[in-house]
Amino acid sequence: MGSMLGNPRWLAGTAAGLTAAILSLWAMRGLPLGFAAFWLTPLPLFAAGLGFGPASMAWAAGLAAVIHVAVSGMLPMAVFLVGFAVPAVLIVTLGFRQGRIDTALPLALLGIWPAIVIMAAGLAFAGIPGGLEGAIRAAVVQGLHRMGTSPDQVPVQELVQVMAAAIGFWMAISLSVNGAAAQSALVRMGLALAPTPRWSAVRLPGWYPALTGAGAAAWLVFGGEGDVVALSVMMVLLLPVFLQGIAAIHRRSAGRPGRHFMLGIFYAGLVILSVPAAVAVTAFGFYEQWGRRTSPPGGTT
Repeated sequence: MGSMLGNPRWLAGTAAGLTAAILSLWAMRGLPLGFAAFWLTPLPLFAAGLGFGPASMAWAAGLAAVIHVAVSGMLPMAVFLVGFAVPAVLIVTLGFRQGRIDTALPLALLGIWPAIVIMAAGLAFAGIPGGLEGAIRAAVVQGLHRMGTSPDQVPVQELVQVMAAAIGFWMAISLSVNGAAAQSALVRMGLALAPTPRWSAVRLPGWYPALTGAGAAAWLVFGGEGDVVALSVMMVLLLPVFLQGIAAIHRRSAGRPGRHFMLGIFYAGLVILSVPAAVAVTAFGFYEQWGRRTSPPGGTT
């Protein structure tokens, strides 16, 4: 015990595990600011992993999982592990390469992990009427009733179609933002194990676009408009390409006059135009993967 308490890696992992468990359980208990606490759950895990190594991070995740079981049971533990702990540990473990952070595999994992979870959920709910779509529909209707809203006033079918992909999207955003924030803070404090990569220069592995094509083909051949699993898997597999497109826009705007104004207009358009803008940015991400031949110029963001 004494050697463990004297080891900064285990101390950092213990502190991170306790903090992550508090944030997650705070949200699951429906306490004030629970939404914010839930999406900040990976932050202490990334701080342990990027500052003290994957082993410290794994210890933090395991400790937090045990606390979830002791306090709330198996289901909250499963949500914590699947939503945050396991993908965060994989991102850090796959990202470290000989004293530096390689963003290719972690970026790909932001699409692959939600796809695996959605397919596993599809298999898990295959035995109930309506499958995963039926389970999502029941959850949406129940949530609307709790808010005092009639399902007839809300496009339930459209919500059901995109709900699984939307959860995967927000999970990926939470992981990427918290990971970047933890790395930035650790660098400022001099505790980071590796220098911060140029986020605007991230690039997917060469094989990843083919995976998105396989997802689209599976949806067209085996899925169809009403298949929530196939549609959601295809959509989350496109997410890393979308993020690569955003990174490319940041890189190409570096050093230009009025850069911050241009990026503000870009993000406003992304919110206002929504689907068309997302499609355009994703297409630009594919161009960056296949069309760009030279190394990224300029910029440090």
